[in-house]
Amino acid sequence: MLVQTGCVISAFGAYLVAITADTGWSPGIVAVAFAIIQLGNGTISPVTGWACDRFGTRAVAALGTLLTAAGCVMVAHAGSSGGFIGAVVVVSLGCSAAGITPLTVAVVQSLTHRRTLALGLLPSGIALGGLLVPAVVWLLDTAGWRTAFLAVAAVTTVVGLVACVWLPGPAVARRRRVAVAAPGAAVSAVAAPEPGAGPDLDLRAAVRTSAFWLLIAGHGCALVAVGAMNLHLVPLMTHGRGFDLAIAGLAVAGMSVTQLIGQLVTGVVGDRFDKRRLAAGCMALQTAVLVVLAFSSNLVVVFAAAMLHGLGWGLRGPAMNALRADYFGTRAFGTITGWSMGFVSLGMVGGPLLVSVFAQGPGGYPVGFLAATAATVAGLVAFLVVRPPRPREPVTTAAGRGCSAAPESAA
Repeated sequence: MLVQTGCVISAFGAYLVAITADTGWSPGIVAVAFAIIQLGNGTISPVTGWACDRFGTRAVAALGTLLTAAGCVMVAHAGSSGGFIGAVVVVSLGCSAAGITPLTVAVVQSLTHRRTLALGLLPSGIALGGLLVPAVVWLLDTAGWRTAFLAVAAVTTVVGLVACVWLPGPAVARRRRVAVAAPGAAVSAVAAPEPGAGPDLDLRAAVRTSAFWLLIAGHGCALVAVGAMNLHLVPLMTHGRGFDLAIAGLAVAGMSVTQLIGQLVTGVVGDRFDKRRLAAGCMALQTAVLVVLAFSSNLVVVFAAAMLHGLGWGLRGPAMNALRADYFGTRAFGTITGWSMGFVSLGMVGGPLLVSVFAQGPGGYPVGFLAATAATVAGLVAFLVVRPPRPREPVTTAAGRGCSAAPESAA
């Protein structure tokens, strides 16, 4: 996650500046490429989640690592904007298969106690990845963007394949399939729930609850701000405010430090507090950050806003999958998470494109960042109203056997 985030996702704003200066391509081309990475992640997340449940996260992540590296080599040799977009499609598929979805599935299926802490530690690679952005900026300045992508391909291959060794292999996935296929699978697939615990739902039951869709709405709206900041913070600071590219790279690195702090804090205290209200508070903070960035041209204020955005992102991030595990259980967590991310990723796609559209108009970046606040406010409302699904009550059939009532309907 550190290499993928630092060398690909968080660095895309720096790539935008370097690629457009070298090739003369429209900044919109690079913005579309960034959107493709987010869209590709969401598009195949249902398949990724299913594949993790069936084949194990190790095989899925290893394939994604190789696809990411291959795509980076293709980007480095792209001779046209069309070739560049095609290569980015390959990168996006690899980032999805080796990204947060399979790693989250591995953690949730492996750990039952202190799950929020584990989920808080897992994306520390995302936060630490931002610290690589200054190194990427240095490489862009000294060697150019094509050499930078070749270097990213090499590092991704080595680090990614080594990291995959410790992920659950096919034997774990096979044991889970046997458990689910056995009689009483709902109980044997996971530990029996404690009295008063939430339901352990499959995908079909989960999508019939309002909680499934409200969590998607809140999470997706949060990623509008995340996507907008990932792509447009560097251009905002350089093109919009006149700061140096190196200064903007340091701002991204600082944002990643506070993101890491937020993730660790949530990991430690998340199981003791209402994660739903924590997420709502973070949405309020991210809304305020977008407003400040829309109007301020003071370097200190812009830096502080970026730090606060990272903190809010870090505090909220681990709570998302912890809430899904709390609300829907772990029996089909990979599949539920995969389908959820398929919808949630629309926020990562829409945020950068939304700001790009408005930034090219007469209002520039201020109007673009203000437009993104509409989504963050909607996410705040979604987190305030979401509630866990009601546990299914056992009922007695005519044969005297217990069964479960249907979960809460989304209607």
